[in-house]
Amino acid sequence: MAIIDYPALPQRERILKIAAQLFARHGYHAVGMSDLQKAVGLGRGALYHHIRSKEDLLYEILREYIQELGVTAESIRDAEADPTRRVALLGEHLVRKIASNQAELTVCFKELHSLSADRHSEVLGYHARYERIWRECMEEGARKGQFRPYSYIVFKGILGMYFYSYLWMQPNLPQAADDIAEHFVELTLRMLAP
Repeated sequence: MAIIDYPALPQRERILKIAAQLFARHGYHAVGMSDLQKAVGLGRGALYHHIRSKEDLLYEILREYIQELGVTAESIRDAEADPTRRVALLGEHLVRKIASNQAELTVCFKELHSLSADRHSEVLGYHARYERIWRECMEEGARKGQFRPYSYIVFKGILGMYFYSYLWMQPNLPQAADDIAEHFVELTLRMLAP
């Protein structure tokens, strides 16, 4: 499968998109700077004008997508009072985010361990913040009698179902993301039903 180029994007964003595809396909450690240079069509000097290091690229990919998931989840939490509707919106957003940014989210899930310790901790903090919003929604729904009593196992099972869809999702199929989101939300609500 060919690397998708994004000529209309600013050069730095284009480099990040192409790097994410390379890291997702081959693994972070298997991609050298010469591979990235070739894929983006820039010489070494031009490439380093836009980035400082390969780890900086990885960090920016992970931070941007995990942080954005948290920001959107906070918006959903603040806008939707009903836990049932809120968990559905969280699920729909997560599926659509994975489908529209599959390479980036694949890198987020598979390459986090490749970051230096400080950056690793920072990104894990964003991830924990995101998971906390889901957990609080499930706990609130349980208190209101809309969901079963909160269970860590059910919580992790639901998030795992969403997170690991990057392994098999084929977002290029018509309606794929919408169909997956609909099925996942239905399963989620069944798992949470009192």
